[in-house]
Amino acid sequence: MLVVTAGCSGPLSDTDTSRELKLVNQDNTDHAVVVEISDETGLVYSDGRTIEAETDLNLAEFNQTGEFDVKVTVDGNSTTITHTFESTDDAIHVTNIGISNDGTVRVG
Repeated sequence: MLVVTAGCSGPLSDTDTSRELKLVNQDNTDHAVVVEISDETGLVYSDGRTIEAETDLNLAEFNQTGEFDVKVTVDGNSTTITHTFESTDDAIHVTNIGISNDGTVRVG
């Protein structure tokens, strides 16, 4: 019995929530952006777009919870941020990926 239940106390589950990823460009310049999300097993999500200046758009949904490395590449320059996608009771949860005026990236 112990062998069967040993993995149950691990990280949060894979499919708890519908999560919209909203890419927000606060810069006054268009940018080519690729978002890649990885866990200890490797790449689990990838989506990329060209986003116009001072706009936002939805990327493909990401429906996993737990701690992940989020790599955001803006015009060829990459930033990796460790982010915890938490479970929520909301039917749809939005996680913003923002590009500021100086090209820095935030996830939240």
